[in-house]
Amino acid sequence: MSAPAGPATPPLESQSVPESPPGGHTPVAACDLPDTCERLPGLQQHRLEPLWLAPPQLPPWPIVWLALEGGPEGGQVDRSIHLWGLAVDDGRGEPRPEAITADFEDPDGRRVWEHFVVRAGELIERYPDARWVHYSPCEKTWVRHHAATYGAPPGFIESLEEAFFEMLSRGVRRAVRLPLDSCSIRQVAGLAGFRWRAPRPGPAGSIGQYQKAQASTDPVERARILREIVDSNAEDLLAMRAVWRWMIEQGPREYCG
Repeated sequence: MSAPAGPATPPLESQSVPESPPGGHTPVAACDLPDTCERLPGLQQHRLEPLWLAPPQLPPWPIVWLALEGGPEGGQVDRSIHLWGLAVDDGRGEPRPEAITADFEDPDGRRVWEHFVVRAGELIERYPDARWVHYSPCEKTWVRHHAATYGAPPGFIESLEEAFFEMLSRGVRRAVRLPLDSCSIRQVAGLAGFRWRAPRPGPAGSIGQYQKAQASTDPVERARILREIVDSNAEDLLAMRAVWRWMIEQGPREYCG
């Protein structure tokens, strides 16, 4: 399930990334930001319909959807991303999710990061105007962290920083108040009509699954577990797309304020 080996690439240069603002978050803290849904004063808790505040301000196609699997483990924040998932979407056909997965001989995630950098660089060159849509701060934070730790080609981080679009803060929360206690992608996508094929255990579950595969000596069991992780990540990408389309179709065309 690991990314196929490609032509040898030179070592990535260590690249400085902009420092977090005073009081900013470490990679762990940034991914632990609460996902509770804000409610307007006076909005009844039992309200069943979304309350639109403004037309959704969403960038045009093409889009590259981005979702990661992993999370902090034992303080080793640089050893926890075992899958970089992405999908190119032109707004017409169904996008095809891609999974760049770590192998079990890559405990610190360096090689899977390098594979991601190569693929991301290809997409940046092919789709220079595409926005890279991720749901929460985690993806942007981990990209910055890996670039600072393992390096990236000149201009790589700047290109991604310019292309990143955080869907939760810049899309959902600016446009609508939802009748939900959680604004997690699972809850919001469910409201938008998306249905997962299997129960989603969440990031901690993904880590647990990966550790189980890592500990297994049965290649069939390993492949089965990794397939489940890949399939779950693919559904996360498609769930973001479902929320995006729901906002375009259901949101107001004019300002509501």
